[in-house]
Amino acid sequence: MSRAHTVLPVEDDPDLRDAVELLLHRKGYHVVSTGDGLRAVELAAAHRVDVALVDLLIPGQSGFQVATELKARHGDGVRVVVMSANDSTAHQDYAIASGAERFLPKPFTTTQLFDTLAAFCPPPDVPPSGTFRTARIGA
Repeated sequence: MSRAHTVLPVEDDPDLRDAVELLLHRKGYHVVSTGDGLRAVELAAAHRVDVALVDLLIPGQSGFQVATELKARHGDGVRVVVMSANDSTAHQDYAIASGAERFLPKPFTTTQLFDTLAAFCPPPDVPPSGTFRTARIGA
């Protein structure tokens, strides 16, 4: 049996971060999250993160800076999706230039979230059952 893919949501809005964590857990992903850009880079180094979902405007470092740092350290080992309510073409282009593979405009649907993740790491065939605890570290 293969390991569950690890997703790193980086979102400073605790309600949105909690909702994304819950959705990801229910789908069978392993989740490590934070609300701080500097902490996100540390977590990616400490955990085998497959995909980082990075909000554009976060404390510590911007989503652009986090994307650049993650790609510099991990290359294609970590896929980066930048999320933002500001979905201007300039922001999308800069996110891609910073190393992000995708741009996910907020608000997004669960279908959009899971379709974006599935492009890089599909969920397990059978989501795990039981109770989950969220591994949230940092802000």
